[in-house]
Amino acid sequence: MNGIAVNDLTKKFKKRSAVDTLRLSVKEGELFGLLGTNGAGKTTTIKMLSCLLEPTSGDALLMGNSIINDPQSVKRIINVSPQETAVAKKISVRENLELISRIYGDSRQEAIKKTDEMLSIFGLTKRAKDKADSLPVVCNVNLISLWD
Repeated sequence: MNGIAVNDLTKKFKKRSAVDTLRLSVKEGELFGLLGTNGAGKTTTIKMLSCLLEPTSGDALLMGNSIINDPQSVKRIINVSPQETAVAKKISVRENLELISRIYGDSRQEAIKKTDEMLSIFGLTKRAKDKADSLPVVCNVNLISLWD
């Protein structure tokens, strides 16, 4: 079975094609990487596969779940780690936690509730508005690893 099946996935930004009719398949359990120069469409592809960016056309199935027709099911089975790190340093601690919750498909209200719980568990309620890069690295790792 294919873990990922990409069929003619395309993303256009005005007149520029960031991804143009991409086709690929990755078997279940297989590791893969996207390699290419800057502007090749790697990040755009990952954003579409993560249901963070809607394709202009085409579709992809992740473990049989369509990114177009069933993005909530896709979000429940994937994990996303941003390019640089698992924490966006320039946004607040609260915004990071809410972002991760929303990526996993939670509603805005549920994301706020979970974020409040995590802030309390880690004793970070008073630092919720602080930029994430103001925290020690240990806090950054723990905040994300416990989200599951």
